Amino acid sequence: MNKLLAGSIAIAMFLIAGCGARGPKSASSAEDIAGTTWFSNFGGPLYFQFFEDGTMRASSNRELVEDHPQGISKFWFEGTQLFLESTHQGHCDEDAVGIYEVHLLENGNLRFVASEDECAGRATRFQGLVDGEITSEWEPVP
Repeated sequence: MNKLLAGSIAIAMFLIAGCGARGPKSASSAEDIAGTTWFSNFGGPLYFQFFEDGTMRASSNRELVEDHPQGISKFWFEGTQLFLESTHQGHCDEDAVGIYEVHLLENGNLRFVASEDECAGRATRFQGLVDGEITSEWEPVP
């Protein structure tokens, strides 16, 4: 009888622990992240915005984020993976593709986790990498 009770308690604790360890929700479409200007100050101020037409624009100046022709990139989702392609010269070679998971955090921020990126500068900036640890959260700008 004690083994049955101990087994039941162990199963219940396993199920409870599993429910608490789900983690953040992952974005899976442009609608999950489009229409908001996002901000991070890692490495200096950077604002960006995703648009539902599959473009992303970035700038160090908030007023230019929607009109910045040098800051345009293309993006698309395959499942929960965000593919981001540079379409301009800058930190990345033209056509350099990065693959990320975009975590939608409970506090309303975003966190990028690189699966693969040919552009080390972009991967460092988006993730806020410090000694290999992800430190950045991107905040929505009201």
